[in-house]
Amino acid sequence: MSFTPRLFSLVAVLALGACTDPDSSRLLEPDVSLAKGGGTTTDYLEYTIANTGVGLGNDGKGTYRHGVCGVVGTWSSGAIHLGPAEGRIPKSQTAACAGIAPRAATLVLASKHISDSPHVDDTLSPPGSGTFAVGNVKFGTGTAQATTINSTARCGTAGLRFTPVTYPGTDNVIREDLGGGLWHMYTQAWPNNRAYCSDGTTVSYWHVSLDITLQILP
Repeated sequence: MSFTPRLFSLVAVLALGACTDPDSSRLLEPDVSLAKGGGTTTDYLEYTIANTGVGLGNDGKGTYRHGVCGVVGTWSSGAIHLGPAEGRIPKSQTAACAGIAPRAATLVLASKHISDSPHVDDTLSPPGSGTFAVGNVKFGTGTAQATTINSTARCGTAGLRFTPVTYPGTDNVIREDLGGGLWHMYTQAWPNNRAYCSDGTTVSYWHVSLDITLQILP
């Protein structure tokens, strides 16, 4: 499966519209100035984050679209960067984004993985558990194929990582090319959804679910 970004035409583009209806047909003009530069080709993305219960979740305001209401979604130099609230909101969107921005995503840590053999988890409010704000989600390429969730959880600068190449004991995130610039990124079912977390001193593993569908914008 190739992981090289390709640009295709969309049949339909979802965007945020009126304050009371984030996914209405009223389209906001995206601000695409956020990630240009550097001499590299950058594709812009819209994406959805499914609520997984124990893991990544959305803010209930519909599709995230790059350049709309402060959302960042880029695919540049082979790496994907999704930041629900990392961009600026231009004056032309201020009124329409009222009540919508800032966008957000959350991370729920509730099932701490203790042992593989026998399989043991701690689900009774283990230390480090809770609901945390997500800054961004990144999908890297290369041998490691690392997926990283950066959040306010106590995971240090490395974030919460999935990559058995670099961090043995974790599981890969599946990256499925559906064609037409559409991709589906998701974790396997429990117990094969282990992620690595470190605060710089203590290493722990958590069962974390992730389900993101992203579309390259024309």
